[in-house]
Amino acid sequence: MNQTVMDSSHAALSPSRRRAIAGLAVSSLLVWILASVFVHPLPHEVSDRASAPLLPGADSPPLVAGVIQHACVNCHSEKTQWPWYSRVAPVSWLVENDVKHAREHLNLSRWDGLQEVDQRMLLTAIATVIENHEMPPHKYVVLHPEAKLSADDAIRVIEWTRAERRRLRTSALNMSPKQ
Repeated sequence: MNQTVMDSSHAALSPSRRRAIAGLAVSSLLVWILASVFVHPLPHEVSDRASAPLLPGADSPPLVAGVIQHACVNCHSEKTQWPWYSRVAPVSWLVENDVKHAREHLNLSRWDGLQEVDQRMLLTAIATVIENHEMPPHKYVVLHPEAKLSADDAIRVIEWTRAERRRLRTSALNMSPKQ
């Protein structure tokens, strides 16, 4: 009985009625996209640090800098390359919130403004999230597969964080007044 009711309801939609519904759906989608673009009628504001080097003051070898460039820079710096969908609401709100949150935790463009103790703490955190496969996040890698860390990339960055922590610790010891 239910199958008969379902068959008759599909039969009730004529081809012209189906085209009208499809046209309405397409029109609604286009209006939504057009309206969403007005959420960001201008490009995202460019930071004064957009052209500055990453990790200013840190001793990062070129291979590590390359890994950071392809895996971390879009969220954890002011060199973000905003994708087209970052201008379409409501996705734009999610993307901007993710970048804002990421920069609050670690902003590689403002590394030189941090105290050495904070830099050492962040270096430990970087190694931890990479070891635990928490960074880059899976949802980001799905849309940006180039950000996925290879095992070699992960080892390179983790070893660098350890070396950089040692360098900072040694520098702090050499700078402290002798007793």
